Amino acid sequence: MELRCRGTNLMEDVCLWKNENGDFKPSFVTSQTWNLIRVKAPEVQWSKAVWFPESTPRFAFLTWIAIRNRLATGDRILKWNPLAVTTCWLCKEEMESRNHLFFDCSYSKEVWKATVGKLMSEEGSYGWDRVLQTIIHGLREKIQTMLLRYSFQAVIYALWLERNARRVGEKEQPAACMIARLEKLVRNRVTSLRKRMKQSMIGQW
Repeated sequence: MELRCRGTNLMEDVCLWKNENGDFKPSFVTSQTWNLIRVKAPEVQWSKAVWFPESTPRFAFLTWIAIRNRLATGDRILKWNPLAVTTCWLCKEEMESRNHLFFDCSYSKEVWKATVGKLMSEEGSYGWDRVLQTIIHGLREKIQTMLLRYSFQAVIYALWLERNARRVGEKEQPAACMIARLEKLVRNRVTSLRKRMKQSMIGQW
């Protein structure tokens, strides 16, 4: 105001935001600001298995942690607590690790097999590395790839939730009950996506 009174500048002050190109614009774009302040790294191979438009954010986030092997599984807890219980909380047979929990454990294997059905071939159905590679590369049909990736994330989330519930002493959920809940979850997600696609098509006319 003082400078304007002196006649230095008669124009109103405006806020300008720096974009990715180094230009200053009056509009603020969150994505461009994020790209300016973040440390960029090469895209990882498994990114498409985690971040895709049809995913549920909380499922995707937990899957991201699992892929980076940062879940507090028994084998990891043992490193900082020698007295920790390391036996798998789902099957109560082997040491709990990320790879065992998804999907070598007898409980998780049953849930996984029933949820994905015929989407995966029998030989690639189990084992973390095999399953993840199939999730990354996808299937022939786009819709099948989406269903497989969504089911993958939903099963990981449900199993981890059940594992934590048992760890704090809550009642165990039979595999059949979890399978029924997951089937309903995936079916509802597909239905919501179909409705969204129909609304989008109607909006274009």
